[in-house]
Amino acid sequence: MLAGFAVWWLVVGYADKVRRAEDPVYATELFANLLPVEEILATRKWHPRGAGLDWDCTYAIARLKDSRPEEPPTRGRAELGWRYQFGGNWRPTPAPKLGDTTRDALSFCSRYWSGPLAEELNAALKSPGSWFDRGAVGATLFIYAPDQRLAARIRFDD
Repeated sequence: MLAGFAVWWLVVGYADKVRRAEDPVYATELFANLLPVEEILATRKWHPRGAGLDWDCTYAIARLKDSRPEEPPTRGRAELGWRYQFGGNWRPTPAPKLGDTTRDALSFCSRYWSGPLAEELNAALKSPGSWFDRGAVGATLFIYAPDQRLAARIRFDD
């Protein structure tokens, strides 16, 4: 019985404890010393394990203050690790249509946010005036929308 609990704690319990502590502050940590944040709109550092979900979403989405830069800042992987990377290969919007083998992180992950926030991020990606960075497979999407005062890091992966 004790061995069963120990295995459960290592596989599920400890991860759940870490998730409860780190999810609420992830976006704050990601954007610290990078962008002037007015409000955290959505944040999740770890996706749930053990519910048959091998792939799911992590994200950090913030509403920026008026004093935001016009062009997106970049934080590389080397500074704080890959979970705190922000951009690096920024391109102006509108973003081109996704290829057949490109993951649509925004579409898949938007089920976790309010309809208006998902629509606002989608509009920023499809309209001129914003910036985006998406790798070849689309697992991680970065959006910087100065007119909408939005910054987002959205990842759909394992």
